[in-house]
Amino acid sequence: MLFFSQHGTFPAYLKRFHLSDSDICSCGGIGTALHYATECIYTVSWHMRKPAPNFEQEWLKRVANNLVSRHKIRGIIKFMSENRDLFRPP
Repeated sequence: MLFFSQHGTFPAYLKRFHLSDSDICSCGGIGTALHYATECIYTVSWHMRKPAPNFEQEWLKRVANNLVSRHKIRGIIKFMSENRDLFRPP
């Protein structure tokens, strides 16, 4: 899944591979998968509690194994794909 590999249309991924000049989300945060799942003002309907930095990998495993969390991730990805213009860097 794109979220768990952090590939896809996330600005941080696109910048890392020189496919974009910016890794900034249109809300002003760094556009990582974790940002959209825990912080972005545009995806607040699907937010989950943000893990401490040293627990991010464990958090990803737990989210992947939790049905409710997977539904939230699907909601985020669907919303982002349906509203691409909203997620362009400022």
